Amino acid sequence: MVSQIRDEITETPLLAEDSGKCSDIELVIIRHGQTPGNAERRYVGCASDQPLSDAGREQALQAQSFPQVSKVYVSKLRRTHETAALMFPHAEQVVVEGIYEMDFGVFTGRSADEMEDDEQYREWVEGWCEGVCPGGESKAQFNERICAAMKAFLLDAASRGEHVLYMVAHGGTLMAFLGAYGGVEGKYYEWNVGNCQGYRLGIQIEGDDVRISSIELL
Repeated sequence: MVSQIRDEITETPLLAEDSGKCSDIELVIIRHGQTPGNAERRYVGCASDQPLSDAGREQALQAQSFPQVSKVYVSKLRRTHETAALMFPHAEQVVVEGIYEMDFGVFTGRSADEMEDDEQYREWVEGWCEGVCPGGESKAQFNERICAAMKAFLLDAASRGEHVLYMVAHGGTLMAFLGAYGGVEGKYYEWNVGNCQGYRLGIQIEGDDVRISSIELL
């Protein structure tokens, strides 16, 4: 499915605003390694700062390594830091505000099987997981946060003259960013990837206009 989506990509603008200085950026964005909650199919989210599981550390060790990279961007959560330390062994880690995983509120730490008789959970699922998680975020709120954070991050990097960026983030981060700006309408969950997998994105910036021009599955 991802390869089919990638074939449909066009140079779709994230935001069409005033033109200015042009900048091309390559962004490698990777999902963190497996956590214990991932393995048990629990809603982990941002409220549970889990470490990598033994399997997650092994995934990161077996994944592509980037020993030449001197800086890697991460979220505030431990699982991205631990993954980055293994995949980018010589890189300084820099936290990017706002790119952390969705807040699942009262669903955090619980699995779908455990909540099958939970009225709040059933209502959320029957609404296609679009509504607000009690005590947490809605999908729309999460998407807005991720897209605003990613735009600010990319514009800031361009202003500093950075042209190749590496980031370890979350499955939700990738889905929200590419679901909104990947150039294919109506896609979201299809952008999900396995742990320690991700994308190489071509980013074009002109003033405050940011475009994804190419997408390659790593």
